[in-house]
Amino acid sequence: MNNQFDIQLLRDAIFQSADKIKNLRDTVQITSKESIVDLVTSADFASEKILLEAIKSIFPNDGIISEESEIINPSAERIWVIDPLDGTVNYANNIPQVAITILLLEKDIPVQTYILDIYQDILYEGFKDHGAFKNGERLKILKKPTLENAVIATGFPYDRTSLSSDYIPTFESVLRSTGGIRRFGSAALDVCWIADNKFDGYFEFFMKPWDTLGASLILQEAGGKVTDEYLNFPGLNSKLLMASNSLIHDKFVKLVTSNLSQNIKYRIY
Repeated sequence: MNNQFDIQLLRDAIFQSADKIKNLRDTVQITSKESIVDLVTSADFASEKILLEAIKSIFPNDGIISEESEIINPSAERIWVIDPLDGTVNYANNIPQVAITILLLEKDIPVQTYILDIYQDILYEGFKDHGAFKNGERLKILKKPTLENAVIATGFPYDRTSLSSDYIPTFESVLRSTGGIRRFGSAALDVCWIADNKFDGYFEFFMKPWDTLGASLILQEAGGKVTDEYLNFPGLNSKLLMASNSLIHDKFVKLVTSNLSQNIKYRIY
């Protein structure tokens, strides 16, 4: 693996953030954002502070997009996208599927990423055109599923409390046509787990860029496929993410996109 990637200068910071998150667990303060089911904790902010300070110090001219803060230097050609704590509901309920994501965009293209599974001490890495790695070992998709026996992961949008009926046709169609659906809570790890030969596919509506862009790069570099609602690789403004083992991708995309409710179609397109 090439040791000259800029993101490697942030390796210490991501592990420091993980230690902070774990150390705060027993005293964490939990609040809600706009939706009562969209939580944020004091650990989110503590982790973000470490990451922001590291990026500002090492790459002072770069932009930063973070879940909990305003965009910094949005016109920069290089922008870091960070999620200081992915899986906040899991963390708040002591469920050990929690991650930290750091992603570098160059002219809006994902080029380098770290995703740290903080409780399993697994660092997933992705480098455009240079591969994906798990704790330094190259990742490659080896599973050979059919759509009928594929294990699909997903997440539930925060507006589900008022718009759940809009999502049911898609969830029902996937449930009927695949080997099963799983919902774990960290979108970044769910997509990484396709690259890591656990899941076979993942879909979710109205994702934020810090949720899955880094994991999408890892999956692509491991031999998987990721597309948005326009069948392009996801970008900052994508509203639907469909990621899967490349063997089932075309069928999986057709399954998801052909079973959207009219309200979802209107909101997406």
